[in-house]
Amino acid sequence: MLKVENNPNATGVSEPFPHSVLEKIAARFRPAGVCLLMAGADGSISYADPVAGAFFARYVVPLVKGSAVLAEKLRRLPVDAPVVAFDSLPGIVLAAAPYVERKQILGIPLLAARANAFRAGEDVLQACSRLQLDAAWLSSQADAIPAYSRDSLTRQVMLVGNMLHDQLKLSGMEFELRSLSEQLANSYEELSLIYQISGGMRVNRGASDFFKQACQDVLDVMNVEGVGVCLMGDGENRVEPILYGAAKMPLEDLRRFVDSLLPVLRKRKGPVLVADTRADETFGWTAGSLHSFLAVPLQRQDQVLGCMFVVNKEVGVFDSVDSKLLNSIATESAIYVENSALYSDVHGLMMGLLHSLTSAVDAKDAYTCGHSERVALLSRHLAQQIGLSDAEVDEVYMAGLLHDVGKIGVPESVLQKTGKLTNEEFELMKKHPQIGARILSDVKQVKALIPGVLHHHERYDGKGYPAGLSGTNIPLMGRIICLADCFDAMTSNRTYRKALPIEVAVTEIRRCAGTQFDPSLAEAFVKTGPDRFRELLRNHAEKSKMLLELQETLRTS
Repeated sequence: MLKVENNPNATGVSEPFPHSVLEKIAARFRPAGVCLLMAGADGSISYADPVAGAFFARYVVPLVKGSAVLAEKLRRLPVDAPVVAFDSLPGIVLAAAPYVERKQILGIPLLAARANAFRAGEDVLQACSRLQLDAAWLSSQADAIPAYSRDSLTRQVMLVGNMLHDQLKLSGMEFELRSLSEQLANSYEELSLIYQISGGMRVNRGASDFFKQACQDVLDVMNVEGVGVCLMGDGENRVEPILYGAAKMPLEDLRRFVDSLLPVLRKRKGPVLVADTRADETFGWTAGSLHSFLAVPLQRQDQVLGCMFVVNKEVGVFDSVDSKLLNSIATESAIYVENSALYSDVHGLMMGLLHSLTSAVDAKDAYTCGHSERVALLSRHLAQQIGLSDAEVDEVYMAGLLHDVGKIGVPESVLQKTGKLTNEEFELMKKHPQIGARILSDVKQVKALIPGVLHHHERYDGKGYPAGLSGTNIPLMGRIICLADCFDAMTSNRTYRKALPIEVAVTEIRRCAGTQFDPSLAEAFVKTGPDRFRELLRNHAEKSKMLLELQETLRTS
């Protein structure tokens, strides 16, 4: 009897004796001229060495499998049976040792060999007749392999038991190693996914863009047909229900699904898993599109901000691993949503202050009312035309708003003078870029805008001010705002002339390319065309009117 303390197959090997394990042991005994077989606890043969040789394949194995007497003897072996030998089959000796674990026979390994007393006697001839074998052929095959006694084969089968124990233990360890490797690989993919999503959590990134990328990343890792998201909120922070991937669902059904899902998530404050939508009372109506889904809330503290969900697992069913991964992603995403909302509030406050400041500057002069806003708009348009990043475009826009903030330090008598400025007055006016730069220098959040404010009166040919820079030595932001500033000046009414038509201003921009303006920027700017410029500026006409009314109020107060 062979006993083991632990079941090596508890690690996940589905068969008591994997075929690969038996093959390894059979290969070790095959050169010795013996054949390995494995019987179940019911005595039936479940395995026989397929390459042991013709003597075993055509004579021994058929006799063993066909012997009801042997099967009954094997079935009746007690749990504590010792190693036993059988020589009841003609010309064959067998040795068996039950493999026992936890007082239960899991299987019975056997070794079969040619018996010492093998000869072509009556019993062998009868067996050959039943098996339709030629007795002379069988004798020649038997002569080519060694013969064994009961005792010698018994010693061999004891080795089989020890080897079987070791191989099963090794197989279990290999399974554990593979399982651990798979878990590590999955964990690496999950951590990489969370890291990738975290890396995209820029607070100034639009929610739709962030969640589109996050859902695509989840699709690449989780074995699902679709990944969806719904984010409650207002304005830019709202994300309509959307489903990415191969799974399809009409928009109205998707909205209805989310409307049914969110109350459940608010109440549960944890994952919702429906393995079979057909059997679910709440979500059964979705069975035409979804056969299963896992949803988690986007939650910060006790507030549910929305949800993420994965649908239709392609292999297997949703489990705790899927739930844990999706919940981790949702937690990271909820942090982004909260931070994005805070950023939007702060950004809105800052932009409101900037607009108020520039409006106050513009209101000092009726002829430049709305000028800063228009310059900011035109600068942003040009920055987009030349392919700057979203963050750079925003900075150009804010610099455009603030480009004339230094005029706060210029006397109103100079700003509002209707005639030509004297040299002394012009020198005072020329100081406004430096005054503006000094005003902004102590505000950490807008220091990146200073090059645009300080250098928007530089010329490409070096004849501008305050530093007399030329060419690309002028910061790009300054070159952009210079062009937008001059275009708006030409197309606006001033004390010394009426506004030029947009077509004329475009011609002037083209003519001054390379002298006053960066030629590449000028080329990109004029491609917009007069009609598009009118469209861009039309939306600001009402705002300019309001600023004029404010200016008049200030004059009469």
